[in-house]
Amino acid sequence: MNESGNKTAWNIGGAVVGVLLALLAIFGLVQSQSSIKQPQNYSEVISYDG
Repeated sequence: MNESGNKTAWNIGGAVVGVLLALLAIFGLVQSQSSIKQPQNYSEVISYDG
Protein backbone atom coordinates (compact mmCIF):
# COMPACT_ATOMS: atom_id res chain seq x y z
CA MET A 1 0.00 0.00 0.00
CA ASN A 2 1.37 3.42 -0.86
CA GLU A 3 1.81 6.18 1.70
CA SER A 4 -1.30 8.06 0.61
CA GLY A 5 -3.48 4.96 0.93
CA ASN A 6 -1.96 4.20 4.32
CA LYS A 7 -2.84 7.67 5.60
CA THR A 8 -6.38 7.28 4.26
CA ALA A 9 -6.75 3.94 6.04
CA TRP A 10 -5.56 5.47 9.32
CA ASN A 11 -7.94 8.41 8.88
CA ILE A 12 -10.91 6.14 8.23
CA GLY A 13 -9.96 3.90 11.18
CA GLY A 14 -9.58 6.92 13.45
CA ALA A 15 -12.94 8.29 12.34
CA VAL A 16 -14.66 4.97 13.07
CA VAL A 17 -13.06 4.75 16.51
CA GLY A 18 -14.04 8.36 17.20
CA VAL A 19 -17.66 7.73 16.27
CA LEU A 20 -17.78 4.63 18.47
CA LEU A 21 -16.33 6.53 21.43
CA ALA A 22 -18.83 9.37 20.90
CA LEU A 23 -21.72 6.89 20.82
CA LEU A 24 -20.49 5.27 24.03
CA ALA A 25 -20.20 8.66 25.72
CA ILE A 26 -23.71 9.68 24.65
CA PHE A 27 -25.12 6.33 25.75
CA GLY A 28 -23.39 6.67 29.13
CA LEU A 29 -24.81 10.15 29.64
CA VAL A 30 -28.33 9.00 28.77
CA GLN A 31 -28.03 6.04 31.13
CA SER A 32 -26.75 8.18 34.00
CA GLN A 33 -29.51 10.76 33.50
CA SER A 34 -32.27 8.16 33.33
CA SER A 35 -31.02 6.34 36.43
CA ILE A 36 -31.39 9.49 38.54
CA LYS A 37 -35.19 9.08 38.50
CA GLN A 38 -35.00 5.65 40.10
CA PRO A 39 -34.43 5.58 43.86
CA GLN A 40 -31.63 3.26 44.84
CA ASN A 41 -32.27 1.28 47.99
CA TYR A 42 -29.54 -0.80 49.54
CA SER A 43 -30.31 -4.48 49.87
CA GLU A 44 -28.06 -7.40 50.69
CA VAL A 45 -30.17 -9.63 48.44
CA ILE A 46 -29.95 -8.93 44.72
CA SER A 47 -33.37 -8.98 43.08
CA TYR A 48 -33.69 -9.30 39.32
CA ASP A 49 -37.45 -8.76 39.28
CA GLY A 50 -37.12 -5.09 38.42
